[in-house]
Amino acid sequence: MKLRFRQIHLDFHTSEHIRDVGKDFSRENFQKALTVGHVDSITVFSKCHHGLTYHDTKVGVKHPYLVKPLLPLMIEAAREINVNTPVYLSAGLDEMMSQRHPEWRVQWKGNAYNPFAAGYKCLCFNTPYLDYLCAQIDEVLTMFKTNGLFLDIIAMRKCYCPTCIAGMLAEGLDPENDEHVNDYQMRVLMKYYEKTTATVRKHGKDIPLFHNSGHISRGDKRIIPFQTHLELESLPTGGWGYDHFPLSARYAITTGMEFLGMTGKFHTTWGEFGGYKHPNALRYEAAAMTANGAKCSVGDQLHPSGAMDMDTYECIGAAYKEVKANEEYCDTVSTASTVAVLSVESLGKGISHHSATPFADEGAVRALLESHVMFDVIDTAADLSKYKVLILPDAVVLDDTLAEKVNSFMKAGGMAIASGTSGMDSDKKKFLIATKLSVKGESPWTNDYIAVRDALADDMVKSPFVTYAKAQMTDPKGAEVLADAWQPYFNRTYAHFCSHQHTPYEKKADYPAVVRDGNLIYFAHPIFSMYRTTGQRLYRMLIRNALRLAGAMTVESTLPSTARISFMEQKGRHILHVLNGAPVKRGGEGEGRLAKAIEVIEEIVPLHDVRMTLAVGKAVTRVRTADGKTVAFTADKGKITFTLPVVEHHAIMIIE
Repeated sequence: MKLRFRQIHLDFHTSEHIRDVGKDFSRENFQKALTVGHVDSITVFSKCHHGLTYHDTKVGVKHPYLVKPLLPLMIEAAREINVNTPVYLSAGLDEMMSQRHPEWRVQWKGNAYNPFAAGYKCLCFNTPYLDYLCAQIDEVLTMFKTNGLFLDIIAMRKCYCPTCIAGMLAEGLDPENDEHVNDYQMRVLMKYYEKTTATVRKHGKDIPLFHNSGHISRGDKRIIPFQTHLELESLPTGGWGYDHFPLSARYAITTGMEFLGMTGKFHTTWGEFGGYKHPNALRYEAAAMTANGAKCSVGDQLHPSGAMDMDTYECIGAAYKEVKANEEYCDTVSTASTVAVLSVESLGKGISHHSATPFADEGAVRALLESHVMFDVIDTAADLSKYKVLILPDAVVLDDTLAEKVNSFMKAGGMAIASGTSGMDSDKKKFLIATKLSVKGESPWTNDYIAVRDALADDMVKSPFVTYAKAQMTDPKGAEVLADAWQPYFNRTYAHFCSHQHTPYEKKADYPAVVRDGNLIYFAHPIFSMYRTTGQRLYRMLIRNALRLAGAMTVESTLPSTARISFMEQKGRHILHVLNGAPVKRGGEGEGRLAKAIEVIEEIVPLHDVRMTLAVGKAVTRVRTADGKTVAFTADKGKITFTLPVVEHHAIMIIE
């Protein structure tokens, strides 16, 4: 079953202390909201985090004040207007079972349960709770004809409950040994996947199923066989930011699976009543999803009364009206990427809820997005043959197998860009990547400086500019030096310091900052992490100039750095997406979730007369807009050049 483009994830976590639940639900109001919102699929609730169901049940606990059976009424109302209805069950959280069976709770090491803390408690999948959950799944799929199942809050948790302690001891494991605990709890997690998925499959081998961990782990594909599709939870305002989704999407698309992008209508994040983001933000977010090969999902939260909020669906409708008009250009696409970023995350192992992304991955993606480079994010198992340039950001240390793969790619003509300790062995004492460079160790300088030579000088300063992380010292041994490192007079210490921050540069260091050795360009500094943490434009320009040397720039334009591009292939033609939005940070300095500034998009400032040059490698017969207007272009040596008269938040160009 193909995913639909315009979906809603309708949260409904409603306390047992709230009365008259669902009293204001009506078929007319529900259908009107979905129609105004241009919605074609809505995920509706069987069981919420409170552990309460919103329909008759012989297995679970029905909400004590449920006036109307919301789940069957919603399914019936949605089907009447051809809207799909996947069903939601909270898996990792169930407050009712937590209260009735405290022995089923996850027990954290050294973290005693606080009876006065408001919030949910995680349930352990190693207890009889898993059987209870599977019985609920079985009941829902028996009672209702659904368009899929969404199981939420799935993660490997280091649990020290009596069941887990006893299980580890029975296997001869030491509960005080973290490696033993990790190994055991990963097997507990896999038991969850196997048992819940088998329960679903009893009712049909094609039922759509997604287990949500809040993150698709790059490189660890143990859970992929249990998913029919992927859903990329990524609320920009909720702490993810506007660069998180493209990073996740550029990896998800390489799996070959259909996937959704999932944002929210909220000003902050999940669980917010009465919060609204600007319609322009949703328009941009939905456009970013479709531009990156995803279908769309917007999170909403239903009021306990059961009445749909029309302001919300008018806001969503502004975005989904545009998605609906452009679906034909966004379905069944693949990337036209010639650049791949080998994710640092993919070198580790583990499945967790809302995993933190390595700064090297984030910095690489941010620099490429702002430089308008089309790229994929890959793991160590990826086929490299389709790419011209492979980026190893900052911390991609190699073993013999990965080294052989990277070196074969370079031997076949591919260019590699490495930085920091990337390309080295696990001891960081020698390179395993094919190069004549030798490792001399980490620089003694807390801060040093970079001065570029001519090959990297485009749009750069001529003077040495400061770095914010230690370099790896190498001996170039005749390789071409593209940028020099300059050392300071001394490190800043209590014994000697100069001015307010770092010591000024004195002379060239005895190691280079950037070198080119055949098919390798190597940065001595962790340049991608430095860009992620400081936002220094010069670092991005240095990366961009290296990408030009490597032949990675398939798109050149007059776009500002705030714009994004996506270059896709579809049925023998190319689709170019141009996204225009400038998030700004507002708020922060509060408490809890409000302590962090929120990225928001409000005004869309149109771009005019944007010049685009694309390397398509094929004869082009026509360039047109999504609404059918032909655009004049010139062609030269496999490249075409044309001008976009205006770009609001999203422009689509079809290159035939």
